[in-house]
Amino acid sequence: AEGEKVDDHTVTFTWAGNQAEMTYTCCLNKGTLSDWSSDTAVTLAYMDEGHYCFEVKGRYASGVVEDTAAFRNYTIDDIHGPALGLSPRYQEVASGDTFTVEVMLEEVANVFAVKVALEFDPAKLQVSQIEVYKDDHSLLEANGGTVIPFSKYDNAAGSATIEVATAIGDPPGVDGTGAIAKITFTTTSSGSSLVSFTQASALRDPENADITLNDLAEAKVEVR
Repeated sequence: AEGEKVDDHTVTFTWAGNQAEMTYTCCLNKGTLSDWSSDTAVTLAYMDEGHYCFEVKGRYASGVVEDTAAFRNYTIDDIHGPALGLSPRYQEVASGDTFTVEVMLEEVANVFAVKVALEFDPAKLQVSQIEVYKDDHSLLEANGGTVIPFSKYDNAAGSATIEVATAIGDPPGVDGTGAIAKITFTTTSSGSSLVSFTQASALRDPENADITLNDLAEAKVEVR
């Protein structure tokens, strides 16, 4: 429905033409149009949270293109905090290229320390750099505290770990949604690969008590 809030990262659109043998092109948020196709459905997955507009336009067998596109506005709202996430959640890259993902705190309250434990397919991806934000890029500095970072990765095992806390913030725990780090990967072979959080990931409050994580939102990369 128009303006719908979607509680998932995947949406499917279906449509029907008013004549036989029509072809269609579609786009998201006024982006690049797809190739013309007779397909009457499309599925979009691993979408970041936010507002979107999907449009589809038809072309008749005569070659005449419809003047006006059909459209639907919708909102993705599938990560329910307190949570950890990766952004963007979906990317397409060429083999041998690099790409980055940001590690996000989502809808958190009174967070003092974070442990991020990630796993990935080492046959397709290799970590080349981990940057823990130590300035106003980091949500953990929202209360004026100083970030105390630690990070490591093991490309043979396909793992990466980030541990970060704050000091002398006032108050010591932070609230909200925002990034805490950026990870750069290099692709090594084609295919789909996930970058996922393991259950070792954790949030802690200023009393060093665990904060229950409601979501661990993975990311997907398609290597062409």
